[in-house]
Amino acid sequence: MPPSSDDKSAQERLDEVVQSVRLARQPIVDVDLNTIGYELLYRAADADRVARIGNSNQATASTVLNALSEIGLESLVGGKLAFINVPAKLLFSDVLEGIGARGVVLEILETVDCGAQAGEAMDRLKKAGYRLALDDFPPDLMGKPCVVHSHYVKFDVLESGVDRVIEAVAVSHRAGLKVIAEKVEEWDEYDRLRAAGVDYFQGHFVSRPEMVVRPTVRASKANLMGLLILLQDDDAPMGEIVDRLNTDLALSYRLLRLVNSAAIGLRRQVESVDDAVRMLGLNAVRSLVYLSALTGVDGKPPALIHNTMIRARFAELLARSSRSVNPSTAFLVGLFSNLDAFYNQPMAQLIEELPLSEDITAALLEGRGALGELLEYVRFYEKGQWLEGDGDETVESLNAVAPTCYLDAVRWDEELRAALGGA
Repeated sequence: MPPSSDDKSAQERLDEVVQSVRLARQPIVDVDLNTIGYELLYRAADADRVARIGNSNQATASTVLNALSEIGLESLVGGKLAFINVPAKLLFSDVLEGIGARGVVLEILETVDCGAQAGEAMDRLKKAGYRLALDDFPPDLMGKPCVVHSHYVKFDVLESGVDRVIEAVAVSHRAGLKVIAEKVEEWDEYDRLRAAGVDYFQGHFVSRPEMVVRPTVRASKANLMGLLILLQDDDAPMGEIVDRLNTDLALSYRLLRLVNSAAIGLRRQVESVDDAVRMLGLNAVRSLVYLSALTGVDGKPPALIHNTMIRARFAELLARSSRSVNPSTAFLVGLFSNLDAFYNQPMAQLIEELPLSEDITAALLEGRGALGELLEYVRFYEKGQWLEGDGDETVESLNAVAPTCYLDAVRWDEELRAALGGA
């Protein structure tokens, strides 16, 4: 008989619900075999050697989200290009346009009609900062509207054969496109294609796709749905949007990773989720939430998540009452103080990947500064250990308001759970 939930340790329960994000990457090389980029490939499970795609939109959303805000483009591709497949639904929506990731090449699938509508959508994506590639595009359609907005064209050597790809090189170059030969399996194929003028190569002759896996926590389904509804309103109060983001650790973490992403190019320190939202803009936030919803959602460890939410709110209320530090920043410190437990990774490694100010970093890693002292106070209070003021005005002022603030934080968490349907 399997152990009951009461018999399981906290770590065992956490291991059951902490998920993994994964994708594979395969290098794309130039004629001298120097890597110019990687195609990022969707993977549903760690053991998958090929993609098992039931929903192409979900696969793309998962790949984009994992690349930008979970694993990070720097870890995946360094300063090189990241190639990602895009189906029609995402091409014609404004989701990817909202993020506008530099250094990302969107591969427009062969299933997309390359007419005027596709050309207009590709033009918007190009203006947003993306590069574009036509995947398995027929050479006899080089006059189609979408071609003028593209930078690359990819031909499948395994399906088309070397001879047909060679025939397509000249017409592709005349259209202003760089040619990528993919699924190149043998060295003699590479030699012939190189001699014919192919610009870049991808295939097993260089490297098989390499799996990249990282632990993660999924965003709350109820919160995602509420945010999606809220973000449909262009006049939605910024404060309400920030409040909802603040209530979800996974979304807050992804948001800050996005600010720090090399693809976005901001690389600014932030003090709160509010700062990150204002820096990125609502279009990017809307895209992040939509991609998170598309990737699917799973449960979180209830005790851990509720402890984290109460801690964050408690820290915020204490900061507001004592006026010792910025309340929004105090909330963020409380929210991220359990990051290592959620992600099963060292806190220092996680913090290094976020654009946090020195004060926040010092508080989370070393307990230093006014924020660090506040977090220490919160942790002691959670354990029922009352800190003596001994003449310390800050501690004495916190002691005076702590009981009320803590009860208010617990009530806030209960009301939040009720509003999110018990999530």
